[in-house]
Amino acid sequence: MAAANRPLAEKAPAAEDTFFDGEPGLAAVYDYDYEKMVDFYQKLGWATFILVPPAWFGCFVCVPCFINQNVEWDARSRHVALTVDGIKFVHDRRKTLCGLYCTDRGKESKTVPYDKITDCDVQEPAGTACCCCISRVLYTVTVDTASSGGTQDGEPVHELELEGLKHPYEFKQAVWSMKRGEALAGVSAAARPVAPVAGAPVQIDMNTPLLTEIRDELRKLNGLMSAKYGSA
Repeated sequence: MAAANRPLAEKAPAAEDTFFDGEPGLAAVYDYDYEKMVDFYQKLGWATFILVPPAWFGCFVCVPCFINQNVEWDARSRHVALTVDGIKFVHDRRKTLCGLYCTDRGKESKTVPYDKITDCDVQEPAGTACCCCISRVLYTVTVDTASSGGTQDGEPVHELELEGLKHPYEFKQAVWSMKRGEALAGVSAAARPVAPVAGAPVQIDMNTPLLTEIRDELRKLNGLMSAKYGSA
């Protein structure tokens, strides 16, 4: 069935992120909750610095002066959208460490095609992140493909992890809808996924007069056999 005839999925939440403006084949943009991410990771950064004595040596190179700013730079450089090709995640160019040009990290991007996705789910926040003093508050969307899996440092390895989305469940629903070839409400036809269409079976191009001649000969043969042996 063509994508145009498939049901529309629920309309994606309005996004404030303008990073993907003008992106070809854009279907929907999903916002990160930057304020919540910054608040959580700044608290975690300071707790780690205070509770881990070896980190105190960072005072000699002014590490505490840049904890908050590094969290801001990292969090606000994350962007994610759904396109006709798949989930597109971008970690844009950002400052690190003391903020000098020589310490910048380059732009990183990744697209996970819908037809490669085997699982997309939401992990709800629970427990604490540091010595029972920093509560986990960020939802995490995990995306898996056939090539992902295994563990690293005792944790499962996913194809893509998106921590801190404002609307994680709506994002999950939209991913599955796009994978099924459904269109998101409010998305232009050009940005809608195209469901695979089965091709028509290949027909052998045969000469009609030849087929007619073969049919007539078979009828004659059948008549001769009936006359000689009689009908069964």
